[in-house]
Amino acid sequence: MSRRPISPREAKRMQARMKQIELEGVEEVIIRFADKETVVYNPTVVKTFIPGMMESDTFQVVGAGTDRPRGEESAVVGVTVTDSDVELVVAQTGASEEEARKALEEENGDLAGAIVKLKTK
Repeated sequence: MSRRPISPREAKRMQARMKQIELEGVEEVIIRFADKETVVYNPTVVKTFIPGMMESDTFQVVGAGTDRPRGEESAVVGVTVTDSDVELVVAQTGASEEEARKALEEENGDLAGAIVKLKTK
């Protein structure tokens, strides 16, 4: 079944009705492929939709993605923090290695989040 093209006038009218909301409290977004998953921890997610048109919902996900084998459970405790990540956070913030590692674990391995967290302390 083919869809008819949208006229410029119709497109402008739809754009005027379009709403965007940022979804609060999103902990992770998982994108599943046949052989792996990409996980985005602590993402910023914006939902764009046109009221009355349920099939038009669009989600924009912003954050660092991590690949893992498909079906592996996510666990904050299982976040891998590398020594190079710790060194980078220490260099950027002047924090101790222990503080840097703790901040990285609390931020699920997100370098920028750990740096911001330590700089705003």
